[in-house]
Amino acid sequence: MKQVEYWRWRYRDPQTGRVCRTMFQLTAEEAAKYPEAERIPGSMLLKDVEEAPSAPVRSRMFRPAGAK
Repeated sequence: MKQVEYWRWRYRDPQTGRVCRTMFQLTAEEAAKYPEAERIPGSMLLKDVEEAPSAPVRSRMFRPAGAK
């Protein structure tokens, strides 16, 4: 498992010019869609996330009828 940082972010709305805050914690990659987003200090949440498997795992449970 790897640990991922989630933060609440502050950004300036390009249409109104007002400073807004995200309602939920986002990763840095997710927050990149907000212009000039800045992390809000003290809002970090550290989550354990399972890494994706390197090879696709095929389940024998859902094999086509007649397959062995």
